[in-house]
Amino acid sequence: MDWKDIGRSVAKSAPLIGGLLGGPAGGAIGAIVASVLGTEAKPDEVAAVLRTDPDALAKVIEVEAKQQVELTRMTLEAETARFGQQHETIRAELANENIWKSGWRPFFGWSSGVVWLAMGLGIVYSIIFKPAEAPQIMEAVAAMTGLFGIALTVLGVNIHQRSQDKRRLLGQPDSGIFSTMGTLLGRGVQ
Repeated sequence: MDWKDIGRSVAKSAPLIGGLLGGPAGGAIGAIVASVLGTEAKPDEVAAVLRTDPDALAKVIEVEAKQQVELTRMTLEAETARFGQQHETIRAELANENIWKSGWRPFFGWSSGVVWLAMGLGIVYSIIFKPAEAPQIMEAVAAMTGLFGIALTVLGVNIHQRSQDKRRLLGQPDSGIFSTMGTLLGRGVQ
């Protein structure tokens, strides 16, 4: 149980508090909710009170009503910060002048899209104008599934790597499972 879980459970009745509990301010908002409910600022304890005390949710709703302006401000600040990070990432990508680094992924992505479009149009054409050949064309497409799987895997790995490169450029830590495991084991994963 974490603050995001608590946020989901109260979001229908108190959407501002629910949303903030699921974001970066979750711990601070959780402490406020815990204080109102008379418990420690631990998600498990707050969840227990919400489950057992029929008046607990009403108290959370009351806090939201009284603090609506401040909670709205906090929500807007969190969203502004999130959008700011996205824009920094986009600017970093656009600033990269190496076409091989920043250009081949979009080229490969567009190429894959064009191939899929052509194949889809070919299938539609065969079904409409040459229905007798449609089963053979569908078999050919099924036979190419492995090739598309490889192409999409390459594209996915490259997108992931490019995202890591942008995070490093912006000084943000890696957040993948292998990075987390490496950190836990005392080694950084590059």
